[in-house]
Amino acid sequence: MFRRYSYKETKKATDNFSTEIGKGGFGTVYKAQFSDGSIAAVKRMNKVSKQGEEEFCREMELLARLHHRHLVSLKGFCVESNERFLVYEYMENGSLKDYLHSPGRSPLRWETRLQIAIDVANALEYLHFYCDPPLCHRDIKSSNILLDENFVAKVADFGLAHASRIGAISFEPVNTDIRGTPGYMDPEYVVTQELTEKSDVYSYGVLLLELVTGRKAIQDNKNLLEWSQKFILSDSSLPELVDPSIRDSFDFEQLHLIIGIIQWCTQREGRLRPSIKQVRGMLSEAVDQAHHGLEDEIAENCYVGGRSSRERFSSRNELMILHSGDVRCLQSSSSTSRSYCSRSVLLESGSPQSPHGLFSL
Repeated sequence: MFRRYSYKETKKATDNFSTEIGKGGFGTVYKAQFSDGSIAAVKRMNKVSKQGEEEFCREMELLARLHHRHLVSLKGFCVESNERFLVYEYMENGSLKDYLHSPGRSPLRWETRLQIAIDVANALEYLHFYCDPPLCHRDIKSSNILLDENFVAKVADFGLAHASRIGAISFEPVNTDIRGTPGYMDPEYVVTQELTEKSDVYSYGVLLLELVTGRKAIQDNKNLLEWSQKFILSDSSLPELVDPSIRDSFDFEQLHLIIGIIQWCTQREGRLRPSIKQVRGMLSEAVDQAHHGLEDEIAENCYVGGRSSRERFSSRNELMILHSGDVRCLQSSSSTSRSYCSRSVLLESGSPQSPHGLFSL
């Protein structure tokens, strides 16, 4: 199932652990090139922590049964003496956090940010609805969203994942200490220490706001959600929320919808938040509408190679977005579900309705 690597080859592949590309609470991540030429990301677990040992076992067992195109896949592991390593697929463009907040990076296009949001929603929809039992990730944040060479987003770091209340999971549950990351943490969970998939939805709402603004969840000692409130009061101030690097190239109608989704996801009470399935459907619809609107505009105005653009686009199911190395395909359907519903029917029976006025800012 998974390849078992030796300590010697892991050490050599990471050039004696000198190729650090990330660091987290449970260990350090290195870029590795193995003797067969394959490139991977190697997570070296903290040696002295019993919690780190539990984290290693939990992530191994969990990743063994999770398979989705928007979840980072595990290739293998290494166990030798007190050393523990997890070997993952390598993600060429690193974390979303680094891409948004590190200097010298080309800004992500609006369309790419929207597609990243859909990718993450797809991954969470899989965890919440299609795993048996359903799972909560518990630590959704930009550093746990990794980007491949085509800016396809994948969710990583399942060490804090836990079964939803409606199911049980075979490995030992984590204790009830408050987990998660400041700025993304569900305020209801902090008080009740009761975990539901709506905690992920709250964190996702913060992540969505981070994608829009280009600001960190906590920046200059200010909480991102609190900082954003002054811009959400009227349509005229909404554009000021958008990352300045792309402020001349975003879609206002999509922004309006996304701000409504953010407000809905970050309601203080979990029962008032949408399911991630509802969120993914609304975002997919927004992208599809823009996609088909652009196709129509091109089709009406261009002829290429003796054929109208409409004819050329009709033979494809995707529209390439090209920008300074930023290449994405805006898919016309979800990778979790091949169909989606319009917003009018997304509010499923028993699901929370969007709070009054949320989509009429």
